[in-house]
Amino acid sequence: MESEQPVDPQSHSRPDLQGEIHFSRLLTAVCLVVCAAGMGLLFWAVTLSDDVRLASPESRDLERIASRMLGFESRLPELSSFEQVMYRLGGQDGETQEQIRQWYEERVDEQSGPLDGLYLGMIYGEAGLTDQLSRLVADWERESHPRALFRWLLEVGYVHGETSPAEYGFLQARLAEEVPTNWFYFHLAQRLADQAGDRGLQANLQSQEYQLTDPPLWKWRVLVVGELVVIGIGVVLLLRLGFARLTGRASQSQTDLAEIRVPWTFREGMAVLARGGALTIVLMGLVAVMPNGIEILEDYGIALLYLPAVILTSVLLCRPRQRSLLQVVGCSHVWQRLKSSLPLVVMLVTLGLVGDWLIVLGGEAFQSSVHWSEWFVPQLIWGTQIELVKTTIDFVLLAPFFEELIFRGILFTTLRTKFSFPLSMIGSGLIFALAHGYGVIAFLTVLWSGLLWAWAYERTGSVIPGMLAHAVNNGVVVYSLVAFFR
Repeated sequence: MESEQPVDPQSHSRPDLQGEIHFSRLLTAVCLVVCAAGMGLLFWAVTLSDDVRLASPESRDLERIASRMLGFESRLPELSSFEQVMYRLGGQDGETQEQIRQWYEERVDEQSGPLDGLYLGMIYGEAGLTDQLSRLVADWERESHPRALFRWLLEVGYVHGETSPAEYGFLQARLAEEVPTNWFYFHLAQRLADQAGDRGLQANLQSQEYQLTDPPLWKWRVLVVGELVVIGIGVVLLLRLGFARLTGRASQSQTDLAEIRVPWTFREGMAVLARGGALTIVLMGLVAVMPNGIEILEDYGIALLYLPAVILTSVLLCRPRQRSLLQVVGCSHVWQRLKSSLPLVVMLVTLGLVGDWLIVLGGEAFQSSVHWSEWFVPQLIWGTQIELVKTTIDFVLLAPFFEELIFRGILFTTLRTKFSFPLSMIGSGLIFALAHGYGVIAFLTVLWSGLLWAWAYERTGSVIPGMLAHAVNNGVVVYSLVAFFR
């Protein structure tokens, strides 16, 4: 790690060129307009239109998230003080019910399913918001089954609590038939049992709920231990690097990184990136309107997203200069680079985790958080084993490889042929974050990652450290989703 120096593509790129390739300015301008329109549509869909954002997720997705999160938080008093601190560092401040209430309020309307209404009513009841509960179920008395049944359950559980033994048995039986075995079922069933003084059923329900929440709790502990171990090693490496820099003991030896040549100019790179982006948008639009187009995008979206820019750069910019794109972005001598990159990768993961924690905590301070639809991946939760493996490969292997190739290897390198390192890092990081189409907090976490990986590329002249850190980052997300919600 100490042997690596910043690489300045500007100082090594010009002598390698053998005549600039001229691209049509008109076509480049049209492609830039298409790219801007695509990015604008994505931005509008995420930030301005709740209907677009909320139309696609299924009710069962939110039900699974709410049930697992509420079940986990119900165990919070059992955790040690240290575990509670780590829980809050993950962005949870003990107000999960309030957050889930807001998510259900976005969904519940005349078109939503009865269970969504029951769950929102329960959240109102658990929070003591009886006025909101009353308004929610005001019209349910005239509704047919199951809303009439759900109104009765909510009234008994959270309002008057009076039932005869026969009614109590009927309600418990119907509750077990209509509501899946989740946090909502256990808590409403326990409330009914408490009202009826059925201590035996209460104890049995609590035992069943513990069996449901124990596995996610232990998987979370494994994740926390793993993150702390990585952070501990990363902090030691960062301190060691800082001390070496301060004392001048860092080795200034250089490998073949100084031999890097960027075989294109800024104008050439931007022209090809514009064409690649426009081609991606057009292809995805055409596929989306085809029969079963959404399913095709889900299965092969990675190829449509990334391959146009990669292929065009390889064919139009690298091949005429007898270079390969992988060689340009520092992917030669892969095994040697993998071994030498490990300390830097640990540092990147450490800085990424700590930065994400600070961003999420800062967002909580300003009453801003990541919306559940931004991080929930249905294929990981409901898919078959084959779909789970495919989605994991997409997230952990293919996405890091192609995204680092495009956003750092092509975009950052192109910007770097004209601008300083800070401007190139920020510019490529902003485009990288915007392309993900997230809200403010998630946007900032992606931007932070993009800045770190651009810094690693600048230091080493290779996208490999960024690819590895990116893969670890995505792997943690996949593990968390599968461990807690599948």
